[in-house]
Amino acid sequence: MPATKTLPQCAHDTIESAIDEAADDDPVILWWDDGGYLRDIVEHASTQLRCEFRAAEQTPLELRADAPRDRTVWYVPQPSSDDVDWFKDVEHTGGVVEQHIGKLAARCFENDRLQAATIRTAYEDAAEQSSASPHSHARGDADAREKVAQTLYEELDGEGGLPSLQGLQTKIVLNGHDDPVQFVLEHGTRNLPDGEGLLKIRDLLVDDGVTAVEGESDARTIVERTRRWAVAEWFVDEGLDKALLPQEYQPEPSTGFGVSRPELRSMLSKTERKGELANVYLDPDQRFWHDVLRSYDDPWELVDCPVDASLEHRLWDEWTQSFNAGEYETCASQATQRHDRLDATYGDVPWTQVWEQAIDVATLAAELETWEERGDTSDVVDLYGDVEDGTWQIDNAVFNLIISGEPEAGLPEEHPATATLDRLRSSLTESRYLEYLTDLGDLVVDQIEAGSPFVGEKHAHQFFAEEQEHLQSGQSVALFIVDALRFDLAHELADSIRRELPQLEVDESTWVGTLPSDTEFGKAALTPGSKFSFNIELQDGELVPERSDRKITNHRRQTLLENDGWSYIMQDAEDEVGWSNTRVAYYWNDIDETGEKELTDFEELFSDRIEAISRIICEKLRKGEWDRAYILSDHGFVSLPKHVDIDDLHPPDNAEQVTRRWVAGTGLDDDAPGVLLDEDTHLGYLDDDARVSILADPIQRFRNQGLPDARFYHGGILPQEFVLNFVTITQE
Repeated sequence: MPATKTLPQCAHDTIESAIDEAADDDPVILWWDDGGYLRDIVEHASTQLRCEFRAAEQTPLELRADAPRDRTVWYVPQPSSDDVDWFKDVEHTGGVVEQHIGKLAARCFENDRLQAATIRTAYEDAAEQSSASPHSHARGDADAREKVAQTLYEELDGEGGLPSLQGLQTKIVLNGHDDPVQFVLEHGTRNLPDGEGLLKIRDLLVDDGVTAVEGESDARTIVERTRRWAVAEWFVDEGLDKALLPQEYQPEPSTGFGVSRPELRSMLSKTERKGELANVYLDPDQRFWHDVLRSYDDPWELVDCPVDASLEHRLWDEWTQSFNAGEYETCASQATQRHDRLDATYGDVPWTQVWEQAIDVATLAAELETWEERGDTSDVVDLYGDVEDGTWQIDNAVFNLIISGEPEAGLPEEHPATATLDRLRSSLTESRYLEYLTDLGDLVVDQIEAGSPFVGEKHAHQFFAEEQEHLQSGQSVALFIVDALRFDLAHELADSIRRELPQLEVDESTWVGTLPSDTEFGKAALTPGSKFSFNIELQDGELVPERSDRKITNHRRQTLLENDGWSYIMQDAEDEVGWSNTRVAYYWNDIDETGEKELTDFEELFSDRIEAISRIICEKLRKGEWDRAYILSDHGFVSLPKHVDIDDLHPPDNAEQVTRRWVAGTGLDDDAPGVLLDEDTHLGYLDDDARVSILADPIQRFRNQGLPDARFYHGGILPQEFVLNFVTITQE
């Protein structure tokens, strides 16, 4: 039965009736309010009836300070007392109202006053508990009365329509919640009352179809059975035959109109405690339907049920079996489906993170399998550096898998992923990735030894000449030169800019970096000049980069750029004047410096650096009206697996310059370790007398000063070291 009036309407009617029944024409109406929750309502009603309103702040006697001249409502926020006769005259000439919020709320249900008395009783019972417990429980009981008052106030203020009596009774019992099932599913035994209050909630649960709690009086049992019933309801909704369940847990078919959702799904979609509840509904100690699920034919039919650890564990075991059978596409699809459901339900919790990594594991395994089966001997630059389909994606998958860490560490130890995921992850990022790097190295050697290996490709030392039309057009141009930006990280950076600045056109293109793939040569190559003005020659036993026959030092590089009209700005330099120029070259060295200093776990640091340079670039692009911008790099790098034995090579006796990944000298021959770069290689910039033996094997290093077992390195001729991704950004 719905309410017929609101609290403001009942207050208005009460004052109006008291005025009509008073002996005086301009009476005083005295309103006693036990609890003081009606002040605003009584004041508003008084104003509507053109009555002066006065409230006692400390003691009722305050109201006697000034004699009223017109109609007046005196409001006292406490119960009336027979011990005083201060207001005998008001009783005879005016009117006295003794209405707390519970009594006034009961009057809102004119058509069912008998049942509505329970509302008044609920408020008064809470008030009695407060007065009876002046010490340890006083605050809790006062809070209980306040919650009842708040519920009545909010439900009967008229702003959200008029509630039904049963709905209001339910909210009072549930401290403002309107659904007993969802209340128990979310809060468990917390906030459940004792005694009669608990039994009222139990009866409400039975009325809502949870017959499994009928006759129970223990709070823990009521919660356990309600949750078990709700998990069963969700399973049945996803296709589980309810005949597999005991009769008392079989959900009743919906009789309402429209689409109904399982109670547990509905609650989890609305709660703000999603992550906390994952520990309840995926708790291995709460395997709600283990006996049913352990023998269920196809657990993937129930994949969209993100509840019950028994299902979660079976899904992982089935997924692992499929992975071991090489069904990687199926594994990626299943892991995506499970991740998406868990993420939508609980957000970023360990269970979600584990399935997210399972996607990456299956994807990488599929890519490595494709690589192992292809037997490809095509051009290594195209094979690795194709923007859409290149094998750089394998390196990117390994990188992302490493930085995603060990999410299984956050799971309960009973979850099977704690025993299997590390093995799967390690086999991909260690032995199989190393095999891939080795195969790539062999392809590079074969291609170089076949002669003229990179003819027809775009070379980094020709960048200024190739892009002259745009660089010399008078348009505003920014160059962001990022040291050691590997192909896949450049792609990540490009994607980041696409997300942040979707109004810009962001394109990627493949370029061959300068060999050897070290900073000295890579940065020297990215200087203004014709295609044929750059060369590398051996001077006094040392390889030297030159532009127009002059050695390129850091100072010379800066001079070349500034003479060509570029502002030269280094990382962290505050140069607002330089950025105001229409052509800016900005250098950022953090990746290379980080890789060389952090010898073990540098991947996560690199991820942070990519985010940092993305913020810098986006900020500059937002501030400046650039017609065009480029993201360039001097070289890439190799990140070796963590557990690798380095093959430490003795450099040839006739080597004049020795580094970790290459040696140089005029007398080097084909017997030197690695692959020989000389005039027959036709790189276009290597002097006829300079011969460089450069390593393609990922685990080989020449003996030299420094640390031989560092995971991060460059200088050699693996595609990861010299095949580059240059990003072009223009106004769309």
